[in-house]
Amino acid sequence: MQLFALEKKALLRQLKSSENGLSSALVARRLREFGPNVLERAAEKNYLLAYCGQYTQFFAILLEVAALLSFIADAYLPGQGSDILGYAILGAVIINATFTFWQEYRVDKAMEALLKLIPTLVSVKRNGEVVQTQAEELVPGDIMLLEEGDKVAADGILLAANSLYLNLASLNGESAPAFRTTEPSKASRPLEAKNMIFAGTTVVSGSGLAVASATGNATEFGKIASLTKNVRATLTPMQREIIHITRILTVIALIMGCVFFALGFFSGKGILMASIFALSLIVANVPEGLLPTITLSLSLASQRMARRNALIKNLDSVETLGRATVICTDKTGTLTRNEMTLKLIWLAGGEEVNISGEGYREPGEFSFDQQNESTESRLVALLTAGLLNCRATISEDNLHGDPTELAIVAAAQKKGVQVLEMKKVQEFIFTSDRKMMSSIYQDGNETRLFAKGAVEVLLPKCTTFLAADGSERPLSETKRQEALARASIFENQAFRVLLIACGQKEEEDDLTLMGLVAIMDLPRSEVFEAMITCKAAGIRTMMITGDNPRTAAAIAHQIGMDFDRVITGPELETVRDEELEQMLVSETVLFARMASNQKLRIATALQNNGEVVAMTGDGVNDAPALKKADLGIAMGLSGTEVAKEAADMVLLDDNFSSIVIAIEEGRSVYFNIKKFVTYILSSNVPEIVPYILQFFLMIPLPLSVIQILSIDLGTDMLPGLALGSEKPEKNIMNRPPVGRGEKILDWEVFKRGYFFLGVIEATSSMAAFLSFLLLHGWQYGTVDLVDPFLHRQAMTMTLLGAVSCQLLNAWTMRSWEFSAFSLGFFSNRLMLLAMAVELVWVWALLNVEPVQKVFNTAHVPLGELWILLPFPVLLFLSHEGYKLLRRHRSS
Repeated sequence: MQLFALEKKALLRQLKSSENGLSSALVARRLREFGPNVLERAAEKNYLLAYCGQYTQFFAILLEVAALLSFIADAYLPGQGSDILGYAILGAVIINATFTFWQEYRVDKAMEALLKLIPTLVSVKRNGEVVQTQAEELVPGDIMLLEEGDKVAADGILLAANSLYLNLASLNGESAPAFRTTEPSKASRPLEAKNMIFAGTTVVSGSGLAVASATGNATEFGKIASLTKNVRATLTPMQREIIHITRILTVIALIMGCVFFALGFFSGKGILMASIFALSLIVANVPEGLLPTITLSLSLASQRMARRNALIKNLDSVETLGRATVICTDKTGTLTRNEMTLKLIWLAGGEEVNISGEGYREPGEFSFDQQNESTESRLVALLTAGLLNCRATISEDNLHGDPTELAIVAAAQKKGVQVLEMKKVQEFIFTSDRKMMSSIYQDGNETRLFAKGAVEVLLPKCTTFLAADGSERPLSETKRQEALARASIFENQAFRVLLIACGQKEEEDDLTLMGLVAIMDLPRSEVFEAMITCKAAGIRTMMITGDNPRTAAAIAHQIGMDFDRVITGPELETVRDEELEQMLVSETVLFARMASNQKLRIATALQNNGEVVAMTGDGVNDAPALKKADLGIAMGLSGTEVAKEAADMVLLDDNFSSIVIAIEEGRSVYFNIKKFVTYILSSNVPEIVPYILQFFLMIPLPLSVIQILSIDLGTDMLPGLALGSEKPEKNIMNRPPVGRGEKILDWEVFKRGYFFLGVIEATSSMAAFLSFLLLHGWQYGTVDLVDPFLHRQAMTMTLLGAVSCQLLNAWTMRSWEFSAFSLGFFSNRLMLLAMAVELVWVWALLNVEPVQKVFNTAHVPLGELWILLPFPVLLFLSHEGYKLLRRHRSS
């Protein structure tokens, strides 16, 4: 038999405890037997291993191999700068690994500030005395004392209770306070037993005495948390993208290396020269600056998101947001304010009152559908009756009490109702059986009773009503039906309806009906616009809540959330996995009365359908689903420690609209990465082509290894980073989500980077190199120039041919689809800074002697730089024209 089914004496006997509590010796023995009352935490992160792990990422390995090949090339052909290239590539890997590690370390520390553990101190009865002890020292059999506002430290079974209500949202997702009783339960599982309390929940109102039945991982909280360990986190789309990019670039580099090794060998160059040439081509094909630029771009995006209340725990998760196709969201606190608001009042005289202002502290106005001389006084009388029959209080810095009562108190404060100076002599508490509460006051020689409760319970106790003229009249059947009809209308709109009545004696009968109050946890005002944005962006939103179906559906209608059907938890139990997957392909479902394991099941079904799932959650019951989802989103204000640890992103304001803002940022990151990958790849071509032409033609070396390095890790970095910080394009949320099959490095990127823009840049570089030599008397066939200064000048022209094209390439690449002229010259200040730095760098290459020595450049007179001018302009206009043609084709 379950412990919660036992009578008090049998229960205490089973747990070997008593109402006086445990002895100190018994506590010590049980602490050794059961262990401390803490959840088994994930193994503490080894930051040294985490840092070393950065060097085993796919792209990092590719760069490390490129560095090794550079050292091999230098060993066989020293003096060509290959060793410098190798050290520079390793430096880039180290900087990137350190930066990525530092970013994630900072997020870990931010998370530690967010995580809130179970209470530190709890009140227990031991050796017959009430003492304070550390929560982690609680053991089964301890007698726990509960007061309003307490966080429950262990699972337990009530021995005594006084109007005790718990907030169980962290376990079952339900926002309504749950009434607790001492009656033994016939429930089938602990969470359904009304005489049980649970670790991680909060006492909303009342008080109680309970015997601890489970601690640590044996609690319901701990059992659900342990499910998270069995859920394997999948690779993020960004991680898969980096693997994809690495494989493609590796294959290209190896194929080119093998092909040109064969060509070099069979053309009589010899094995050594052909091998060194092949190694040089492989290194030239590796965009050393790509990984640091991606990391910096993701980091900047995560910082922008943090400023907009979205804390990203893993940089790769930024891009995942852009691929989200389904958002599975909670209701309470995410779509709604998590503050009950008294919105409508029906006065028994027939008037309806609408109250503006949301939540507990926002001021509001009262508007009437009809009004006479007594309407105002009857409204004040109703609010006064409600206020005097509430335990809740609202002060400047504190909220105390049941959320429904807080809504009544807030409405009374909005109206400026003052508490009458009457002595409270008795209170009949609310219970799940009575479904009403009343308070008796002594006003001089008069007895006054104020009651509130369920309409079906309290209305039969009313014999009169407060009429429109302010007089009390007999409650006719017509008026009774009118009250029931109005209550039904409110309930169908998802309001929680209470009847307010008053009487002039101590018994709860012969009452006067004053009116009805309609209370709701209202939707957040900004959620409606967020829903419109989601629809335009092709993102489905599905509500998964523990609340009842009618409330969930009404909230969905209010916020504009479309759904095809409503399914409850018990109904879902009868649906097979295959049926669920098929259903979710064609239908948007609203899920109500859901259990934690069902949330995980829904996430799995959606992923099996190819959806990219963003899942919100705040309770420990949500943690497995958060970990399973492509993007787990925990609540920063109301979320549990377990939920925050399992999530990829934490909403600092618990607001659904912040998710939509983050998705817009994620989509921008995806296309911005696409832009700068194209930008970086296009500079690979003018690095590769000079090597190929020099190997097969009778010309001097057009570009040195160190100059290739100056492009990859120098001139490309800042403009690439500026592209990564570009603002969202104007149609970013009017297009479908980025598909699972869509790749950053796709044919379009190759076509633009390698075969379009790259070809123009390579032509620019070689035209500048050869033209400069020809203008200075060089004749074809002269491989070894007599004048080394002339050779350095010619190589400088090759380098500037690529750099000058990249300057305008960065500008035209600011938009993937739209004209660069439509973006505004000053809309990306980092790009302006990048352009300024590039121009200063070009000046340094031409004029600063130490820079010239390192990068093997030389001064070129200004009058001879005209050779460079046509190609950047050609590149810019060509790409703008290409985008214009694409826009016309798609329109």
